[in-house]
Amino acid sequence: MPSPKDVSADRFIKAYASHLKRSGKLEIPNWVDIVKTGVSKELAPYDQDWFYIRAASVARNAYIRGRIGTADLLKVHGVSKRRGVRPRHHFAASGSVQRKIVQSLEKIGVLEPHPDGGRKISQEGQRDLDRISTAVMQRIRIKAGQEYGSATGQGRGARRAAASGGRRGGEYGSQKKYKHINDPHDHGAFESAEALESRINKRYARDPLANAEGGAGDEPSW
Repeated sequence: MPSPKDVSADRFIKAYASHLKRSGKLEIPNWVDIVKTGVSKELAPYDQDWFYIRAASVARNAYIRGRIGTADLLKVHGVSKRRGVRPRHHFAASGSVQRKIVQSLEKIGVLEPHPDGGRKISQEGQRDLDRISTAVMQRIRIKAGQEYGSATGQGRGARRAAASGGRRGGEYGSQKKYKHINDPHDHGAFESAEALESRINKRYARDPLANAEGGAGDEPSW
């Protein structure tokens, strides 16, 4: 069974954050819309669902590392702050925010205390994360199959072409070649292919270069 180790971090975190939001079990503090996530930040996050995203990241780190603590999360979620002309420095994330996320995940049974300190992923949390990883992998495989089918002509485009006019180069191709026929808004539209052919014959019949040796005349000017 696929695990969070087999799925890219961004895909898994988005999927698991959406799962946490739909479940409605995760406790959300009242200050999520005004709090900063670290001393290096000037404002609160613009994304209204940032608490779910951060919680999904914490659960993934607990699954991969085996044991996490608040000190570990301060480094993981810290950022490099610009200081003008001075060199950049790494600033840790807010410890209060990380602690609240860990406590919220522990209340819903995703995390549990570790014997050596800190938190670890619980059996229920591991089962949920594996299930989300499997769903993400299936979605990736389905999308890859659709792209492969479209590239080889066996996808939706081929079925649409078959429903429109059969095989390539046939009736469907003729409609694309003589687009003036079926375009009523185009200047100089024709009612049928015969009308178009008649127009071409008349154009070349008036052209003295049409019957000249080695030349077929100019192209029609419509």
